[in-house]
Amino acid sequence: MGEPADPAVRYQVENGVGWIRLNRPHRRNALGTELLEALRDTVRRAVRDVSARVLVLTGEGPAFCAGADVSDLARDGRGDALGDDYEALVTALRSAPKPTIAALRGAIAGIGVSIALCCDLRVAAQDAFFRIAVADLGLTVDGGATWLLPRVIGTARTFELCYTGRRLAAEEAERWGLLNRVVQTDDLEAAVRALAEPLARGPGAALAAMKRSILHGQDADFDDTVRFELLLQRSLVRGADFHEGVAAFLAKRPPVF
Repeated sequence: MGEPADPAVRYQVENGVGWIRLNRPHRRNALGTELLEALRDTVRRAVRDVSARVLVLTGEGPAFCAGADVSDLARDGRGDALGDDYEALVTALRSAPKPTIAALRGAIAGIGVSIALCCDLRVAAQDAFFRIAVADLGLTVDGGATWLLPRVIGTARTFELCYTGRRLAAEEAERWGLLNRVVQTDDLEAAVRALAEPLARGPGAALAAMKRSILHGQDADFDDTVRFELLLQRSLVRGADFHEGVAAFLAKRPPVF
């Protein structure tokens, strides 16, 4: 069977980049049952897809993700069952053995913040803003945000965002370290392509090792991190990418990985 005419999530590989597009713009890509399950399954599929060497998450329409679709979840009576689906989604995304990029516009709210933070790189349009407004619903923060946010912006700023639910505009988010760069809204996709496609042509095993080492180092001491780096490096020097990189360096030509 082919893909539905209007799938909740669109997935396409172009030039080695797997584009994952949340496709419920009329709901500002808020995660209800259908979209959450489709996104979880699409991320898993993209992680396994060898033709996708880099993954980009973005949203169709004016918003990346406006958080949980409260009306949908209340109607389905699944509010207390979100945890497993959220955990499966953010774990698969964060542990993906390839670079991941969030292309952000409009609202990045609630669980949308966690999804964006699980990506390695974040590029935002000028109209993007972050917001964690779960306190108004009598809920706490989930999706791993209480682990991710303090490591990116610090504890004090994490408390501020979670307690107050205020909007954090793109320019301020960039200053805080939440974003790698902010671009003109009309230039967002072109800017992300310019970032993603060279990575897709890069040494996949080396990039995967860098990601493993950086994530490992967040919870390890210095000595353990050095040993882990060496373990990965010993594996890479036996690989084809290393031999191609050395040959290209000596021949003064670009490497072909």
